[in-house]
Amino acid sequence: MRLTAYRQALRCRFFNYNPAILKLCLVMKLTIILLLTCFLQVNAKGYSQGVTLKMKHVTLERVLKEITKQTDYHVIYGKSEIAKAARIDVDVTNSSLEEVLSLVFKNQLLSYTIRDKFIVISPAPAPEQPASLPAPPPVDIKGTVLSGDDPALPLEGASVKLKGSYRGTTTNAKGEFLLQIPDESGTLVISFIGYETVEVAVSGTRSTVNVTLKAVDKQTEEVVVIGYGTQRKRDVTGAVSSVKTKDLVLSSGPEIGNMLKGKVAGLTIRQNSAQPGGGIDILVRGAGSVNASNAPLFVVDGFPITDLEQPESGGRYQAGTQSILNSFNPNDIESIEVLKDASATSIYGSRAANGVILITTKRGNEGALRVQYSGNYSVQKYNNPFDVLPLNEWMQVRNEAAWEQWQFDNNVYPYGTKTQEEAEANPVNGPFRKLYTQNAINNVGRGTDWFDLVTRDGATMQHNISLSGGTRYTKYLISGNYYDQKGIIKNSSFKRYSVRANIDQEINKYVKTGINLTASRIDNQNTQLGSDQYENSGIIRAAIQQGPHIPAIDEDGNYPLNPQLALQPNPYSLLTISDQGRIERLLGNFFIDIMPVQDLTVKLKAGIDRGITKRQNYLPTTTLHGQLEHGRAFISNSDNNSYLLEATANYTKQINEAHRFDLLAGVSQQRFVTNFSSEGATGFITDAFLWNNLGAGSIQLPTSSSGSKNMIASYFGRLNYNYKSRYYATVTVRTDGASVFAANNKWGTFPSAALAWNVAEEPFFAALKNTVSQLKIRLSYGQTGNATINSNAFAAYSAYPAWLSGNDVRLIGVSLSRLENPDLKWETTTGANLGVDFALFGGKVDGSIEIYNNVISDLLDTKSLNSYQEVNTIIANIGKTRSRGFEITVNTRNIQSANFQWRTMFALARYKDTWLERAPDWKPTVYESANDPIRAVYSRVADGIMQVGEQAPESQPELKPGMIKMMDINGFDRDANGNPVVDANGRFVRTGKPDGIIDDADTRLMGTSDPSLMAGITNIFIYKNFSLNFDFNALFGRRFADPNYTTYGVSAAGVYSNGYNALRIVKERWTPENPSATHPSSFYGWSPYGIGDFFVQDAWFIRLQNISLGYNLPQKIFSKVFSSARIHADVQNLFVISPYTGVDPETDSYTAAYPYIRTYTIGLNLNF
Repeated sequence: MRLTAYRQALRCRFFNYNPAILKLCLVMKLTIILLLTCFLQVNAKGYSQGVTLKMKHVTLERVLKEITKQTDYHVIYGKSEIAKAARIDVDVTNSSLEEVLSLVFKNQLLSYTIRDKFIVISPAPAPEQPASLPAPPPVDIKGTVLSGDDPALPLEGASVKLKGSYRGTTTNAKGEFLLQIPDESGTLVISFIGYETVEVAVSGTRSTVNVTLKAVDKQTEEVVVIGYGTQRKRDVTGAVSSVKTKDLVLSSGPEIGNMLKGKVAGLTIRQNSAQPGGGIDILVRGAGSVNASNAPLFVVDGFPITDLEQPESGGRYQAGTQSILNSFNPNDIESIEVLKDASATSIYGSRAANGVILITTKRGNEGALRVQYSGNYSVQKYNNPFDVLPLNEWMQVRNEAAWEQWQFDNNVYPYGTKTQEEAEANPVNGPFRKLYTQNAINNVGRGTDWFDLVTRDGATMQHNISLSGGTRYTKYLISGNYYDQKGIIKNSSFKRYSVRANIDQEINKYVKTGINLTASRIDNQNTQLGSDQYENSGIIRAAIQQGPHIPAIDEDGNYPLNPQLALQPNPYSLLTISDQGRIERLLGNFFIDIMPVQDLTVKLKAGIDRGITKRQNYLPTTTLHGQLEHGRAFISNSDNNSYLLEATANYTKQINEAHRFDLLAGVSQQRFVTNFSSEGATGFITDAFLWNNLGAGSIQLPTSSSGSKNMIASYFGRLNYNYKSRYYATVTVRTDGASVFAANNKWGTFPSAALAWNVAEEPFFAALKNTVSQLKIRLSYGQTGNATINSNAFAAYSAYPAWLSGNDVRLIGVSLSRLENPDLKWETTTGANLGVDFALFGGKVDGSIEIYNNVISDLLDTKSLNSYQEVNTIIANIGKTRSRGFEITVNTRNIQSANFQWRTMFALARYKDTWLERAPDWKPTVYESANDPIRAVYSRVADGIMQVGEQAPESQPELKPGMIKMMDINGFDRDANGNPVVDANGRFVRTGKPDGIIDDADTRLMGTSDPSLMAGITNIFIYKNFSLNFDFNALFGRRFADPNYTTYGVSAAGVYSNGYNALRIVKERWTPENPSATHPSSFYGWSPYGIGDFFVQDAWFIRLQNISLGYNLPQKIFSKVFSSARIHADVQNLFVISPYTGVDPETDSYTAAYPYIRTYTIGLNLNF
């Protein structure tokens, strides 16, 4: 009800309501604008007598200003309305305010209202029409808008506006529109992105119009966001990729990062945790840094943001990771630009070495109020990917494992040389006794299903609403989002509330201003995650390893522990832990554009990114360690605040329609202030307090706190030159000063240059222009920096509890904790990029090809010092690395007809990160080389499983059947005494041939943990009112061992000795009765020769990331209520193609990781 009233209030001015309502609505609008933007003129001074005025032929505005000087009344008026008022003469002495206003507004087309201390000026009511002359009835104008490329192709979403008014609409999927005009005639303005705008006269006698819009070159018109501005895509000289959110499935998650998988060549995105709001790893062109951050810089509406994570708590368990983009509603985002090479990124200087991701949010447009709503509901059906043993099978496996262990311990053949009878005559640890009878196994049932107790079906509910519109001078957008996701693990949830608003105000032709504001709050309910073992096991790991013979809860309400391993937590008890996190973010910036002279724009900007994170944790006495400590409560708080001041001047000049110059100069200052505090207690008399009364704990844990202040100051400039859209040049330079560096290297300068040649604009290319509309060759070279070391170059001392006095008073000690390095400087990336942009067949095919080479020098790393130093490490600049690769992007418009459209977007990329130069004191192992991959994988080479009756290899005399054989591929050159020989550099010398010994000489480089190739393909189909989107993303060249299989699927030894459970595949392990060639025995880990690469498997994958089917409901069903309505059904993670046999090749980075589950979504979109 309130929404309807509000909408009518905002719209009433634009329609023919009665004068009283019109006047009231104008007052409401002006008052709102006054409170939000202060963009109207308000001036006042107190007064205590009458008004005296003597003026001739002056403007009404000047008279009103004089009245405010003599009275204590404030005047509210609109510039555009009062400018139309006639000039006046006034001569009054000590007259009342009412008398003066009556005289001033006589014969004006304006009226006034006095309320409290305000004088509100508004248009005068229109005179009532005589009954004999009724107002002409409104006229319904209808028509269609078609494409000039294909007259049978309708243009959906084309804008249709009545010129000189706020009335407007958009076309439906058939290109049809219906618009009511208040008069008998008018002019329609019809526009669509990528097409020329046209104006069409309409009237009561011409109420049906069919319009064909002429297409323009897509490359010519498309605009992309670059650092501190925008540029036509065809004029860009750097490597920039752009993604529009209209091409994404926005219902697929809480943040935009996951939706970009496979959309941008050179952008590698991997989900590192599938929990609600889970974190993602984002890399632009690889990861060339070793110790400094490899994360790109994220800039939201011109503000570089920082990552907000839940603070660490004093609890025992990890809470997983969060995405840096969780605070931003994907539905608020208009586009994402990825800046990749030095030409594009160097304008951000010392923070751009890892690429820059620019996020631009939606803004209001001129027109009537537009209300948009979208809502969706998702479910995640949990199908347990961890196939553990039920009780009856567990008992059978435990019996078998006990027998295997007895035989192994007693050296019974084939594990040794004894016969069964010899072993039984003098057994180690006594004679063998079967743990369970077959009758017990047959009648026991399935036991405790730990996964059933701690998991559930996940569900997500999301609602979005936005209001936008405005006039030529004032445009606004306000949106709200509610996102609530319940994870598949109980006690795992993510809830977000967010509000976004922006206002753009044109004060006059010289000054424009605006404000952007995002406020969000995220509430996390954390479950226990991570790869820790034993007493620190997370809930998934605990559910895998807890034996099914143990009840979840006993008759006394206690949570039983594993009698064979008392330090292993009861998984069900972990659900009683309370662990809550909150992340609040307020991102706001205000800007003003001043255009003092033609072609010059000065922008002043100020902003704040305020982040508050909190985590509250309580370990109750129902848990293993909570019981030992009688409850453990912790509260951690963190403030992360960033303040930005910026000023830029942009001068654009066109000379003789041939030469175009675009000059940018600017200064920037960003301050970072962080504070952290944590406090806790144990020894509570009850669990009821949680963390709400730390003073009730008998033991107060040490309180910790920290804080830091840093700043980056910058000067930057850029020159773009364009000659006839044929030859381009860009020169960029930025100088940054950072407070984390000492005096010797506090400032760093990062230049870049780029050249481009659009061959298609050459006269000699004219014959091919209809086929190849763009063929632009780009070359760039430049430098960017990196200073994200989470430390600084200065010496530091630490204070801490050191010892107790004779009176048991805690005394504080102080010692040096960090050494100063006055010569520490920026890590610098020097990059070269060669690119080709192309457009074929009138824009039906376009794309780009990139080849790049980046050298990262002066790496920020930790250098080891001699152990006798008080502090034996120091941050220093050490070595060089190199990242090189290629990228291919192809976009095609395969079919465009009246009823059917099909577009495809394809991205392919490869990067390779290697060492280029090591530290001077680097001491490599024998199998390492100076130019190995940064994330190299070294291993011995497995040679299968030793079988019964097989002779043990000469190099592995202690190997037993069921263990893994290693290949003897190399050996050390040895002297007469059998000692390895070293070369002049002190490195061992290898012979290059087997030596009958398995040692480090047999270890070799197996490759890298980085993927060799990234790919993505998106297809968008539109058939009449139906739409179908689906996208694949893929990572190739990945190899690793399944951590769940190697921990719980190979050996049954833990099932017997510790009462663990195991994955069902453990039944396929090697035994004398089951001489497997693929699964070793339970005792493979007893081999002194290692396991090599036996378990390593191909883990490349192709994932159907999203598929979305939508339907636009016919307008005739709801045209009186909605302007459009759409329903859709989506599926995320529908299937994965991969040779990998584990749970998921993307998220299996550690044992018992949060599983990636398929999601089903239904949704509704409404436009009012």
